[in-house]
Amino acid sequence: MKRIFLICVSLLLSAISLTAQEQTSSVPQYVFTLEDVIQLAKEQSLPAIMARHRFRANYFNFVSYEATFLPKLTLTANPTSWDHSIRSVASVDNDGNYVIKETPANTFSSTAGLSLSQNIGLTGGFVSLTSNFQRTHNLLDTTNRRTQYTTYPIRFSVSQPLNGYNQFKWLKKISPMVYEEAKQNYLVQMELVSSTAVNRFFALAIAQVDLKMAETNFENAKTLYEISEGRHRAGTIAEDELLRMYLRLIQAEGKLNSTRVTIESREYQLRSFLGFKEKVKIILEINPEIPSLVVPYEQALDYAMSNNPNIIYYNRQILEAERDVAYAKSQKGVTLALDAAFGMNKTGYRFGDAYSSPFGTSEGVNVGIRVPILDWSQSKNRLRNAESVLEATKIEMEQNETDFMQDINMQVTLFNMQKNQLRIFAIADTVAQKGYEIAYQRYLVGKVNVTDLNISDSAKDDAKINYMSQLQTYWNYFYQIRRLTLFDFLNNKPIEEDFNLIIGE
Repeated sequence: MKRIFLICVSLLLSAISLTAQEQTSSVPQYVFTLEDVIQLAKEQSLPAIMARHRFRANYFNFVSYEATFLPKLTLTANPTSWDHSIRSVASVDNDGNYVIKETPANTFSSTAGLSLSQNIGLTGGFVSLTSNFQRTHNLLDTTNRRTQYTTYPIRFSVSQPLNGYNQFKWLKKISPMVYEEAKQNYLVQMELVSSTAVNRFFALAIAQVDLKMAETNFENAKTLYEISEGRHRAGTIAEDELLRMYLRLIQAEGKLNSTRVTIESREYQLRSFLGFKEKVKIILEINPEIPSLVVPYEQALDYAMSNNPNIIYYNRQILEAERDVAYAKSQKGVTLALDAAFGMNKTGYRFGDAYSSPFGTSEGVNVGIRVPILDWSQSKNRLRNAESVLEATKIEMEQNETDFMQDINMQVTLFNMQKNQLRIFAIADTVAQKGYEIAYQRYLVGKVNVTDLNISDSAKDDAKINYMSQLQTYWNYFYQIRRLTLFDFLNNKPIEEDFNLIIGE
């Protein structure tokens, strides 16, 4: 009965295998190395695409910052405006008395203006050159003066805060840092994509190795069970040993089925990560060779301090806190602002008259002053708060920089040690595989019991998976160091990118 059971199991698995082959025969197959998967991930994975869009957004913010210091030409217009109301009009009567009269109004007006303005980065103010035009039509006036034109052919104005705070000076310091940080952050994101690709690659690669081992173990278990059956009939082994061998066969079959499910899951995860829309079969090639590379700590630290965006971020946080202190100081006590304008204007009842000489002058100067008399120490407390935030930021950034340096030291140490660790696990894998082969052959001639064979089998599988895991760890450390230093130690060059291609120029 047991032999019949084995035959049925074999036929069932063969049918399943043939069906699976028919279903996958029409599915495209790709063979990828680790380098292939990393390159594909950088090109078409969702995290890589999102990183490119985030960089473009930062680029356009930087372009907008640069435009802050360029002249701006603006056209404003209000084609029509109707006013039907009662107005208070002040006048002087014949006796010299000041009189206010309530006068009805019913007018249509139109306005238009052209302005050329320029921010002044050196002082924090701005200047502008404008030309304005207004037409007013009085519906209540029945004379030929019912339509009036008022023009400002040219008018120069300047606005300048006098409180000592120059927003443009801080903008020039901070905005370029933000853009440089965005560039380096993009490179970091690409290295994070590489690290994710390494993990997805090895997740599937280990599952594929596990499947091959499960298939081999199942075939071996069938063979050994058949041999054990013969020995049991011959009376050379007890029934309990036959049952243990039968249990081994059932467990091998269960492992084979669960491994196939794992393959499907991890293959889907890798396909999704790489941006494949259709179902494809992915076969991974594992290169056991690793580069002969030792990363010097001092060199890695120098590159990290020069290239990593965290360093720019730390400095930017301090600079922004200093800006907030400067602004709080400017709002404490007396604040002044100067507005001045000079130009020409003219009024006429015909369009041509409004632009004919002589023109009148239009000029004015306004000095605004703000003196807090009773603000319950709000200005003083805002300054104290900004100063406290600045000091806290300095301490926090110093600690972050220290932690960052220690992280560099740890990652370099782990990477340099991992090569020797991988060598040890490779030897263990070779020894375990050889040990199982010897145990298997000895069992065939009856010199090893089933318990020792199972122990050797488990050791063989564990050693193979451990070796693969250590190989994954090596490449994880490698790309972590690349991410922290933005330097390619393998090719001895900085990690760079053509950002013009990313922004589409």
